[in-house]
Amino acid sequence: MLTDEASLQKARSKFMQAYEGNMMVRGEGEDVWYQRLWRTLEPEYFEAITEEAQRYLLPLFKI
Repeated sequence: MLTDEASLQKARSKFMQAYEGNMMVRGEGEDVWYQRLWRTLEPEYFEAITEEAQRYLLPLFKI
């Protein structure tokens, strides 16, 4: 996993694009069930989401 600041910033940007959506595609943040978990995407929620994603997804790439 790349941990340099440029790679992390690119990953954050892609996450926010998927969460917020755009004119053509609804973002995951519009999902009612996600809104129940996170009313707004605060920095501590973002950190928790990325930590859980690493915990679940990184082992798949170590095989």
